Amino acid sequence: MKSYRSNALSRRSVLTSLLATVTLPAWAQTIPTNPDVVIIGAGSAGLSAARTLIAEGKSVVIVEGADRIGGRAYTESTTFGVPYDHGCFNVMGPSNFAYLDMAEEWDFDLHRMNGAGETVYVGDRKATGTELDQYDAAWGTMTSALNSAGRAGLDVSAASVMPDSFGDMKFAGLSQTWLGPMDYSVDFEDLSVQDWWQSGEVPSRYMIKQGYGTLVARMGQDLPVILNTPAISVDWSGDGVAVETPAGTIQAKACIVTVSPGVLSAGSIRFTPELPDWKQQAIGNLPMGLLAKVTLQFDGERFGFGKNKWLSYVVPNDMPAEACYFLTWPFDFDIMIGWVGGEFGWELSAAGTDAAVDFALEEVVKMVGSDARQHFVTGHLTGWAENPWTLGAYAAAMPGHYGARAELAKPIADRLFFAGEAVAAPYMMLCSGAYMSGESVAQDVAALV
Repeated sequence: MKSYRSNALSRRSVLTSLLATVTLPAWAQTIPTNPDVVIIGAGSAGLSAARTLIAEGKSVVIVEGADRIGGRAYTESTTFGVPYDHGCFNVMGPSNFAYLDMAEEWDFDLHRMNGAGETVYVGDRKATGTELDQYDAAWGTMTSALNSAGRAGLDVSAASVMPDSFGDMKFAGLSQTWLGPMDYSVDFEDLSVQDWWQSGEVPSRYMIKQGYGTLVARMGQDLPVILNTPAISVDWSGDGVAVETPAGTIQAKACIVTVSPGVLSAGSIRFTPELPDWKQQAIGNLPMGLLAKVTLQFDGERFGFGKNKWLSYVVPNDMPAEACYFLTWPFDFDIMIGWVGGEFGWELSAAGTDAAVDFALEEVVKMVGSDARQHFVTGHLTGWAENPWTLGAYAAAMPGHYGARAELAKPIADRLFFAGEAVAAPYMMLCSGAYMSGESVAQDVAALV
């Protein structure tokens, strides 16, 4: 596979492995009224932070606006009758990391995705060997230009560092679409070279049959979480913090905020005093990108596509492209998971489920013929664009503002802390990165409270 965070990632240091299990004291299943730490958000970072603090003997409460834990890691089996991840999908990280350790310890079924292979279509036929060589050449030209710019420390748009010859290469559009919207959730014009360059290597890449969301939910199942309870405001004007929720106000010594920059930017949580200008600028420079899934279920017909394989097709070189690239028959389930991202992902999400499914199905029809419609059963569009607890898929630094990730990560007054995928460099945009961020921030907090 040419992208999807395999070859696309940078050449940076690998973080050490995190322990998969933490022994939780009996009181962890109760809800303290005035905890040492209140955590906003029960996604990967918030759950990890809570586990770490509890292991350090600190009392914790997590407030979560949604009716479930897991955040952007969410698995359900109602839509297609099989485990279906709406969000986080690939268990990715350094050579060893907490979620991989948990999956193995708890006997989850893993399928290694490194080198899964990609079928490429040109219109209604598979690409020839010569065309695949052209694809390799376009991919190499693109990544070489990004490597040079990243190594030079340029923090500019990925599109701006491409050589003039790149625009004339036959598979330039396909390469840009994989790396930009399908990987980083923004179009090539909006992709920061440093976001690409500073991303950590991911030698471990797996699918999990039971679902990534299922794994994250199990990790957090015994933690003190109050669901359906969004944080309305955070008052950090005193010695500690006061977090107002519809269920009342929680007093604590410190607060860890793990909601997305999209939620922070929308003003969904009021801060008193207001966050300093430098913090607000960091939030503004980390807008949410969008990567949505348009998944199609068929009646068992395989159309010649292999299971657990990537499927893509040539698109025009004029960006942004209208494209939906697929993973075919994961774990031999009767579904093709499609991805749409960047500007087109936002547009298709706004158009709604029917329009998105129609588009994805027609892309399959273009490749294999009208018989695909006869074998089609149902489809689904994930709702991250309008989900009020995320307002997007994950944060993508604006070109010229990669440093915003470090700025957002800085604590305020030793009582207001920030964690999550947006600040999880070098594993930003990953569920595993969010876990690492939550653990790291919690260790800092534990030393202070």
